[in-house]
Amino acid sequence: MYYFIVSLHIISTGVIIGLITNAILGTSMRKKMKGTIAELGSIRMAAITSPIMANIGSIGLLLTGVVMTIMLYNSSFFGFSTLPWLAMMQTDYVVIMAISGAVMMPRGKKILAMANAELSSPNAAKGASEALRAMVAKQFVWVMVIAVLVLIAIMVGESKDMMWVKAVQ
Repeated sequence: MYYFIVSLHIISTGVIIGLITNAILGTSMRKKMKGTIAELGSIRMAAITSPIMANIGSIGLLLTGVVMTIMLYNSSFFGFSTLPWLAMMQTDYVVIMAISGAVMMPRGKKILAMANAELSSPNAAKGASEALRAMVAKQFVWVMVIAVLVLIAIMVGESKDMMWVKAVQ
């Protein structure tokens, strides 16, 4: 059962990494489509798919992380004195979720609403407005902040053996 949970955890991490990759590639593609209706379509599609991927990945990480912590370590959460690497990963996850809930989700809803409005306007063929592009650019910066935090979590998780912490068997 443990290996199944680990597999789901890895898949959830893959979804988050895919989301970050999608943001990077999408930004590159949008720059090439600037000034066309395809730019608006690309922004709209990203605003629709990103929350879905983020929810699947983050809920998967939350559930599998909790189950693995209980199964493998019989530990309380945020145990900096007993499992510092795990506590660092849990703290990192809380920071990511705070950024997502406070910044990413509200701005993502605004981006989607603005993209929908601009797609139905007579000026849709001219692409996104500067205001929409600015919001998307700010969102991308936060995606990169989260990408760094995800990278830190992966590095901490992979370096746990160097932190002299072993699982309770």
